[in-house]
Amino acid sequence: MDEYSLHQLIVRRGTILDSTPEFNSFKRTYLQKWGQISYVLMLIEKLLQSSSVEMAYIDGRKVAGLCYGGEIDLVNKPTDDELFNCINNKDEVARSIRIPSLMFKGHEGPIKAVTVI
Repeated sequence: MDEYSLHQLIVRRGTILDSTPEFNSFKRTYLQKWGQISYVLMLIEKLLQSSSVEMAYIDGRKVAGLCYGGEIDLVNKPTDDELFNCINNKDEVARSIRIPSLMFKGHEGPIKAVTVI
């Protein structure tokens, strides 16, 4: 059953809801890399807490993909852009997230950047 799960994790007010069946299934599926995965999840929580994001949905498979690509640790940690790519509801989260490279994308990005400066 775990292999058919979407592994969509919920983050509410910067905290991952770790008591949901989806989370438990995700943890069972990726137990062998759980140390690195929990570190990436902590980084995502910090990113969302610093931006006061109310609700975000995380693609667990993308999080696991970051961890299987190489060693994740304090030195080789994922960038904010890589963490942001693990979010399913990017459009909603992008409105309140404070990553300069993401805040000023698109056709009107330079205008928004100049306005902030």
